[in-house]
Amino acid sequence: MANPAPSLNIPVSGSPPQATVTLAKFNVPLRLAIPNSAQLHPEGMVYAILGDPEDPKLKGYAIPAGEWASPEPPKVLEEPEELEEPEEPEEPEEPEEPEEPEEPEEPEEGEYQQSQNLTVEVSLAQLQRFAGQTVQLRYQGMGESSLALDSEPIELTII
Repeated sequence: MANPAPSLNIPVSGSPPQATVTLAKFNVPLRLAIPNSAQLHPEGMVYAILGDPEDPKLKGYAIPAGEWASPEPPKVLEEPEELEEPEEPEEPEEPEEPEEPEEPEEPEEGEYQQSQNLTVEVSLAQLQRFAGQTVQLRYQGMGESSLALDSEPIELTII
C-alpha cells in the first residue's frame, strides 16, 4: 500500500493528482510536505523522486525520517536516604582469577520515532532538467533494510 501523496507549494488538482510548474515564473524549490499519516521507516531517510520509484530519474536531497527518543527517567517522589552499609568481616584473600573480557554495553533505552511535518525539496536547477516533460513526482522513504516506501504519485508537468 502506497503512502498518501504529498502537498506541494503549487496548486494540485484532479484524480489522479496533477500539477503544473512554469519554470519562467517559479523561482523557489518545489516543496513536498509529507503527510503526518505517512508510514515511513523512522530510522531511515526520506527524499523526493521524479520518475519510476524502482529506477528514479532524479532523487532529491535526503532528510532523516525520524529521531532517537529516549524514555523519560522515572520520577523520584522523595529523596532516597543514604544508608550506611555494615562493615563486612575481612576474609582471607584468594588468588585473583584472570578477568574475562567485559560484554559490550547495551545501547541506552529508547527507539526511533517518526518526525512530524517533514518537508523535502526539488531544486529549481533539478526541475529545469525536466523542462517540457510530464513526470511522476513522489516522496520515498528508505530504511536500514533498504525497503522503500513510496507515496502515491502526482503527475507533474514542467513547462
